[in-house]
Amino acid sequence: MRTLAEEALSRVMQYLVSAGISPTPDVMREALQLVSEVLDEASPVAEPDAPMLFARIMDLLPERFSLPDPLLPPASPPLERGSIHYGAR
Repeated sequence: MRTLAEEALSRVMQYLVSAGISPTPDVMREALQLVSEVLDEASPVAEPDAPMLFARIMDLLPERFSLPDPLLPPASPPLERGSIHYGAR
């Protein structure tokens, strides 16, 4: 069983690698530092809420790493003017 910190770090690294960022020692250290800081923000009394922890980490990732713009396909085909000729007979 993995701890919440291990799961968070694993997710960060998987995200960075899938974004095309090489897992250099500096990248790994920065990812570890990010996870550590977000864990420090969590309540020291209760178990951190995993979904909120992961969301906070993902919110901070663009501030820490130069992430490439996502390659998204166009949302729809280009619009063209047309008519279905309701008034024509």
